[in-house]
Amino acid sequence: MGNTHYSIATVLTIFMAGLALGSYLGGRWIDNKKNPLLFYAVLEGVIGVYCLLIPSIIESASPLFEWVYQTQTESYSKASLYRFFICGAILLIPTSLMGATLPILSKYVSRNSSFVGRDVGTLYSLNTFGAFFGALSSAFIFMRMWGVLTTIWFAAALNIMIAATIYIFFRSDMQTAPNQELGQSKESIKLSPLKPSSLSIKSIFILLAFSFSGWCALTYQVAWNRILSLLLGSSIYAFSIILATFILGLALGTVVFSRWINKLKNPLLVFGLLQFGIGVSALIMIPLFENIPFINRWVYQNWSMEFITIQWSVFLMVFCFLFIPTFFMGGQFPVVIRLVVTKMDMLGHSIGKVYASNTAGTIIGSFLAGFVLIPWIGVQNTILVAVVLNLLVGTALLIFSIDLSLNIKIYVLPAVLVLCLFYGSSMEPWDKSVISSGSYMPYRIGDLKEAEKKTNKILYFKEGTHTTVTTELSVSGNIFLRVNGKTDASLAMDMRTQLLSGYLPMFLHENPESVLVIGQGSGITLGAVEQFPIKSVDLVEISSAVIEGSRYFDSFNHNALNDDRLKIILADGRNHVALANQKYDVIISEPSNPWISGVGALFTNSFFKLMKKRLNPGGVACIWVHTNMSPMNFKSVARTFSENFEKVTMWESIVGDDYLLIGSDSEYSLSYSEVDKVLSNEIRGKDLFRIGISTVRDLMSLLIMNREGILRFSKDAPIHTDDNSLLEFNAPQYIYKDERDVLVRQLTPFVRIDGSLIKFDQYSEAKRLNVLKEIEATERSESQILEIKRRNIIDGLLDQAKEAFKRGETDLTIEVYGKILKQDPENVLAWLNMGNVFKGMKRFSAAEIAYKRTLGINPFYLYGNIALAQLYLASKVPEKALDVLRSVREWHSDSEISLYMGLAFAFQKKIDLALKEFQNAILIDPEFSLPYYYIGVQYFSTRPNFSEKNLKKFLVLSSANEENQNLVLKARQLLDKF
Repeated sequence: MGNTHYSIATVLTIFMAGLALGSYLGGRWIDNKKNPLLFYAVLEGVIGVYCLLIPSIIESASPLFEWVYQTQTESYSKASLYRFFICGAILLIPTSLMGATLPILSKYVSRNSSFVGRDVGTLYSLNTFGAFFGALSSAFIFMRMWGVLTTIWFAAALNIMIAATIYIFFRSDMQTAPNQELGQSKESIKLSPLKPSSLSIKSIFILLAFSFSGWCALTYQVAWNRILSLLLGSSIYAFSIILATFILGLALGTVVFSRWINKLKNPLLVFGLLQFGIGVSALIMIPLFENIPFINRWVYQNWSMEFITIQWSVFLMVFCFLFIPTFFMGGQFPVVIRLVVTKMDMLGHSIGKVYASNTAGTIIGSFLAGFVLIPWIGVQNTILVAVVLNLLVGTALLIFSIDLSLNIKIYVLPAVLVLCLFYGSSMEPWDKSVISSGSYMPYRIGDLKEAEKKTNKILYFKEGTHTTVTTELSVSGNIFLRVNGKTDASLAMDMRTQLLSGYLPMFLHENPESVLVIGQGSGITLGAVEQFPIKSVDLVEISSAVIEGSRYFDSFNHNALNDDRLKIILADGRNHVALANQKYDVIISEPSNPWISGVGALFTNSFFKLMKKRLNPGGVACIWVHTNMSPMNFKSVARTFSENFEKVTMWESIVGDDYLLIGSDSEYSLSYSEVDKVLSNEIRGKDLFRIGISTVRDLMSLLIMNREGILRFSKDAPIHTDDNSLLEFNAPQYIYKDERDVLVRQLTPFVRIDGSLIKFDQYSEAKRLNVLKEIEATERSESQILEIKRRNIIDGLLDQAKEAFKRGETDLTIEVYGKILKQDPENVLAWLNMGNVFKGMKRFSAAEIAYKRTLGINPFYLYGNIALAQLYLASKVPEKALDVLRSVREWHSDSEISLYMGLAFAFQKKIDLALKEFQNAILIDPEFSLPYYYIGVQYFSTRPNFSEKNLKKFLVLSSANEENQNLVLKARQLLDKF
């Protein structure tokens, strides 16, 4: 089914639906039976046997999934429905049996109506504690040691062992009627009704409230999982800790309230207060999530960087955040049991209804949170929706509680409700830069500093159904796209690998016509592929938000998304390769972070076999592998890939960082004439020149190993399989430690630049020998080293120009920027700064040319747009400034855009429009000082008190800002006049 959010939601929905159905039917059924322990043992045994068969059942269902994927391409809803039914047929039986275990075992355990809340609550808490240990141990111990399949068998064996143990040691108990209440005669039991009685209005009301509570609980769980995975990383360990901590809170709440339940005089009052406790504690936690990046930084700076230590810190952090609301959630179960269960002969039926009602709510909550609320209103507001629902349910329960006075119901409850709603509605949204900074990676702590200073501009931010995607712009002109806080694509160092992963496999295929690209990122790889005369290209991307965020790279990826040959498929890449019926000449897999949960499946033996199956004869497959993993894991990927293809080469895009593995079952070669033609082409040659490749020799310097060398290099590494999932469980450790230098040392003895890969076509023997001689003399990654040196020279010249400008040497400054632009004609920072110099010299025409040049290179270069608008304002042509700013506003809303639009309107004497823009700037960023100054100036004569307030606010915000000191002086002069 793949790793999409829709697939996960389908499995979760069926799992929860099975639990609900099983608990309801099992509860109705068991009340008529005298030996619940026997039936419980049978259930455990059947669950165990079925789970032993699950892998085979799923495998046998593959043709059905394949048929759905291939035949229902035009109707996504119909395809989803078919997948739902197939998945339901597989999972509904074991999950229903699991759901039935609670009411059936409760029938055996609880023998006194006075203690039913305690007994059933204790049983439920033990079950929940088991779920907590299962969630942690499976991720941190069993699947790491044994693999996925053996872990499933182990869990199934435990089920069977439980059944056997009960049968062997508790056989005598199976012959009794354990539900006999103390003091109740056997005759009275016989006279008890066998058919369930109808529920009272009170019970229906309580079950409905408990259902809404389940709705809220899973809404919180989905939303908390999204924000915490953004702040703590998307590894399997982070997901396991978040889930386990949530379950632990439930278990602790259940066990504590199970002990207290018989002391509670009014459980309905307690149920209502628990709803308020959940809502208020969840509300209080919302602004605190923004502090997690800073806690991460403190931990990295003050604690050991050992993986286990970091995971303990993550567990403690998540526990502190989630404990109170989840504790109250868990406390509800024994309270509701006591409220609903009134007859021991109806115990199973009553517990089944309680469990089923809550589980039904969780199904609705998880679906609405993941598919509707988060994509529509975002994570923060989704939590607020759940808070409001909790408070409303709590209010309804407390209104019907007889222990609360009328005054409290009329005055206190509405006041508390209004206070909470006001607090929630006035809450500041999370700082997008901070929460998207990737602070869970120690080497990204510098990004958190930039986020604090608001150094970069956020061009795009979307909390989609699958991931949170951010596109940011730096002053230097670098655009980078983050997925769940991790930078997935950029115009900086990533540019080399993005371009090479597109060009290299296309060079190595004689005549590529159909191409599959897995993962959009910046779209630069896709754009490189489209520079070849292909007939079709399929792009498989799991997140629509990534597609939208990549639009800001259009100037650098040749507007890749607008190509008529392109077909966009929103799906899981592995799932598409496994189930599609189309074959391709070239398959390029871009995702390169196997520590992210689910991505490791694109580096396994099974996936490489699927790639091979999906290739046409002579087809070429390419994968991008980075080195944020152990040397052994890297070798494992290299060996696994090489074992699946007859012809393999390894290319070193960035020494010690990024590598490309390119494989085929046919011999392939690099056509000298074809590559030379591409390098001479104005568009394609410019792409490769941008990363320091201008000759065939430059390209060949990146070839470091053939298949034989790779197999010798990786001979001791294990094959990476879906079952052992080595990368998913081992790679996350290397977020916190760096062994790239070890890997480079281990690679070096096997490096061999093989000139025999080149095909010379019509070239003479002399030419061929001359080229081969050049290549033999090539140093490893020579082109990259030369490119690094060139970049270092440019950086030095930028610093030199900056210092010259500080000294007032404008002619020298312009001269230095000219040197930079000779080496890098598309350096937007050099063009921007040169425009600023011309503007300071009142050479407005020259400044305009420089600013427009930045926008010719990158229309989304926000700093260039703002600088051009400022220039037009300084030139007293506000109409042109407004044209620039209105164009920007179509794709970006920014406080500075509103500020300068306000100034342009002020130039035109359109004061109302100007003030509206200044207010909008403050609304976007309340800490932006300049709008307060201009509002104060505009209202100086007409509204002196309001003017004074804004000028004082400006002074407070600008006290440490050197650039605003001239305006600070003017503001003080205006205030003196009051």
